[in-house]
Amino acid sequence: MKTRLLVTAFAFVGLAACTDGAVEDEFAGDDAANVDEGKADLGGTYTYYSVTRDMRRCAAPMCGGYWVSRVNASTTRCFDGRYAASCYVAELRWSTLGVNDDTISQIGDKIGAGAALMRGTVVAKNYGGTIGRYGEFKPTEAWLGQGPNAPSGPFAIVEETGVRCISAPCASFREKKLNSSAEASIAELGWDESGATADQIGNAITELFVRDLIIAGDRYTVHGPGGSAKARTVTQFYTRARDHKACYVGGCSGQLCSDQPGAISTCEYRPEYACYQDAVCEEQVEGNCGWTETEALNTCLTNAPRL
Repeated sequence: MKTRLLVTAFAFVGLAACTDGAVEDEFAGDDAANVDEGKADLGGTYTYYSVTRDMRRCAAPMCGGYWVSRVNASTTRCFDGRYAASCYVAELRWSTLGVNDDTISQIGDKIGAGAALMRGTVVAKNYGGTIGRYGEFKPTEAWLGQGPNAPSGPFAIVEETGVRCISAPCASFREKKLNSSAEASIAELGWDESGATADQIGNAITELFVRDLIIAGDRYTVHGPGGSAKARTVTQFYTRARDHKACYVGGCSGQLCSDQPGAISTCEYRPEYACYQDAVCEEQVEGNCGWTETEALNTCLTNAPRL
């Protein structure tokens, strides 16, 4: 039996579920070949691409741009209307993302590491003269890989549905295959193959409940007292790139973490306040400023003398 983190553990404490090995995955295969991306429903799951750097050496814009390819699809429509396994684009139009320079830098690093997905459209750009036209990519979303492993298996966006059950497994999540209309209800995510740390997985689960999460992985079936349900492994997972708010340490003893510079407090001292001297004040996954939870901080707070 594979070990895994149950994303629905809060609802099924004490109930064990068993899993099958590899089973038929209805998300496998290319069902996006004939989609007209220019007319695709932008409110759905279309127009998602993997983006990597072009490492060829020649004068721009002929080289040095990016390669884009539709995920879950064998072909990609290039700026000139032809289809290929991947398409060269000379530029990314960063302004269409609506994020600041720090976030753009983070996205650029992930592209360089081959761990970035983008949603957007491929268009033509005329460079004039003898250069002519080349592709340009207009992104509207960027998603950054958070795990150490390369993705394997179909890509899907996962959302929490609010469904609650009295027995496991409970299909309380919905997965939507990227660049497709296919979707399915699932009961859990299996994190064994992600290579991620417990902290990374915890942040991903929080991201899933607060927003959405993109994953790559394979189908398996989970069994429990409530019957059988679909599930998916996670080989890589992606969170949406966004600007982060500035957070500030304040309070008479440096015990406050907020988005307000110079926040004040009353000046009674508590021993646990010393624990925050080496802690990190930053935006948390939920979007609020707070102290980042670590084993060291939790241990310090637990062992602090009580007045």
